[in-house]
Amino acid sequence: MPDYSQPQDGDVYLEPADLQGSLGLALKVDRVLHHERTAFQELHVLECGPLGRVLLLDGIIQATEFDEPAYHEMLAHVPLLTHPAPSRVLIIGGGDGGTLREVLKHPTVRQVELCEIDGQVVEASKRFFPGLAVGLADPRLKLTIGDGVAFLAETQERYDAILIDSSDPDGPAEGLFGEDFYQSVKHALAPGGVAAALAESYYLYQDLIRDTFAVLDEVFPHACYYTAQVPTYNSGLMGFALMTTSAYPLSPPDAMRVGELTPLRYYTEAAHRAAFALPRPALELLPPRIAQLQENIFASGRGGLAGLADL
Repeated sequence: MPDYSQPQDGDVYLEPADLQGSLGLALKVDRVLHHERTAFQELHVLECGPLGRVLLLDGIIQATEFDEPAYHEMLAHVPLLTHPAPSRVLIIGGGDGGTLREVLKHPTVRQVELCEIDGQVVEASKRFFPGLAVGLADPRLKLTIGDGVAFLAETQERYDAILIDSSDPDGPAEGLFGEDFYQSVKHALAPGGVAAALAESYYLYQDLIRDTFAVLDEVFPHACYYTAQVPTYNSGLMGFALMTTSAYPLSPPDAMRVGELTPLRYYTEAAHRAAFALPRPALELLPPRIAQLQENIFASGRGGLAGLADL
């Protein structure tokens, strides 16, 4: 991990910079509400004016009350609305509870397992982020504190959807970005299952995206890259990978199902579809089959999607 300064009351905090130290975010800190070194990482909770409360892990912004719905709603609802009726869901990471909160809005969901490596993240969220942690008391949840890589490699369960809600590919999350891990994800999916994972910004992590999608193109019948606008993540956007075992990943979401998801603060049907429409810098990182599929997403409207599924 890069070196970083310690947040202080009343100071400007500089997040560790990307692009060889050339681009980073600054936060005006009102108060440091909590600080601890867990068994895995350094954890801060900050109060930052209009951003509300901010969660840092090893100095990196993980969530702010200001814009967390963009990340959590898009990580959860895009894959779950791609599946016809998800019932059993596994979340790897996501100890703050935000992705869980969104998953539990789906009326078809009957059971959610969440495996978080750092139990102190869960406890900090319960204490300082009640809006994120609301689902952690839901009876449909089975919470495991442990290593997500090992959990997936050992589980005999099969899930309709698997969501990888990890931190950046350093430290505790490093193992969640390799080929062996994605093979475990595929193995743990039920027939027709879907998965989604953090896949970073195409401005900042070109090599990671290129390597990840080369693997996903081999492992899964379909894989696509989509984005959300998240101002407090460096570069202002976050990318995700959507993987499916049979469902066509670019199908429009069902409007009736979307209407059941309340409340929503970011996700819309249009935002779902537009998230897969990529500019050239992103398309150029993807294998030709995936890039062609996404470049033609709007080529023929709804009627043209079935034909494009053969690409």
